[in-house]
Amino acid sequence: MLAPIRKLRASLGSDRIEEFDAPIGSLVINPAGVDSSLAWSATRENAVVSISPEALSDLAAHEFDLADVELQPPAFGTVDPRAFDIARLITSELSGGVAPNELYLDSLVTQFGVHLLRTYTSRKRQPVPIRGGLSPSSARRVREFINENFTRKLAVAELASVSGVSPNHFIAAFAKTFGMPPHRYLINLRLTFAEKLLREGELTLAEIAYLAGFSNQGHLAITMKKYRGKTPTELRFGR
Repeated sequence: MLAPIRKLRASLGSDRIEEFDAPIGSLVINPAGVDSSLAWSATRENAVVSISPEALSDLAAHEFDLADVELQPPAFGTVDPRAFDIARLITSELSGGVAPNELYLDSLVTQFGVHLLRTYTSRKRQPVPIRGGLSPSSARRVREFINENFTRKLAVAELASVSGVSPNHFIAAFAKTFGMPPHRYLINLRLTFAEKLLREGELTLAEIAYLAGFSNQGHLAITMKKYRGKTPTELRFGR
């Protein structure tokens, strides 16, 4: 819940309806295949994060070496500060007015899933602390892979597989190795490529945006202004 709301009426896995007040940061977990209902009489503001059972099982296997985990929903009205922080980041990225960075969203959803597994399963197990970055060979592989594929959609699980580590480990270890999170590294590559095409001056801005991996010309312009301090037009004409 991104804002508090009073007198929610809900059921989960049974016909018994509970009425409760949900303060800001309340978390409701609805495991796949479990019947639920939720009714409210006032406007509510919340973030809904959907993770497929297959994706959650893969995370459990990679992060905790667990199989057949089952989520155990907390009592209605339970506040989860960590889940709330991630939900706010997801909401901010989705409501920024431009196409969201898919790799960043994937990283946030991965971290959200790991938090659920760490906190709301019967077989809780803490992951191994991440103290260092990627090994030199892992860093080389993932750097080469991203450099060859930066214009297309990339997923955390795909990059983690190339690196030979778990998805959550990859997110933290990549930042330690390269000094920035994976999505920022990807943005830098796309912007550098776009700048090269702009200086060559042979393509339209819309064509450059498409070839560099941006959703449209406006997305390229906003991103370039944010991270490089100039718009594509300013860069092309040397302003």
